[in-house]
Amino acid sequence: MRIELAYVDYNNTHHPAVLTHSWSGSVSGLGPVSLAFPVNQDRSGNSGHTAVSGAGLPYVLFSGVPFRVYPRMGNMELSVDGRPARLSRRHLALTKRGRSLRIRIDGRDYRYRVLGSKRQHELSRAGATVTMSRSDWRLPGTISGTAQGQVDGLDVALAVVLEGVYTRNLSFSGALYSWPGRFLSRFDVI
Repeated sequence: MRIELAYVDYNNTHHPAVLTHSWSGSVSGLGPVSLAFPVNQDRSGNSGHTAVSGAGLPYVLFSGVPFRVYPRMGNMELSVDGRPARLSRRHLALTKRGRSLRIRIDGRDYRYRVLGSKRQHELSRAGATVTMSRSDWRLPGTISGTAQGQVDGLDVALAVVLEGVYTRNLSFSGALYSWPGRFLSRFDVI
């Protein structure tokens, strides 16, 4: 199964001053897919949101503390068609596997982790793996992926929505690199 998305940007009609970044494309066997952020931005600015939708996919919404345009994994929440997922990760782990994001939804246990570079990620559960790649880390022109095993729309939607989340701190070196900016953002400095 192949996942192909291309970048399109447009102004948000609800908040014209906020540029919404979006990608659209298709998933072989499942149909069209779209990824967008920030969406449903709250007025306080305390939460950023990324959403995935598509005809063969559930609606997935990730919420977290905003960092530049991305929601990050601070105070994170994830819902699938309105059902909340349980999220956890080990902040002090040193390895990429140890720092991976763990997701539990609909009786499934997932692990989302960084692969070789900050532009490649893998979402896996028993019997299914979705590997995603970005053409660029910050705002990629294309996002693509491959799926192996007994993959369904939920697996694909979770993998795609996490491409619109600030995940730099899933590796120890990325956490060190991004720490000053994340720290200063708490004080509205950047």
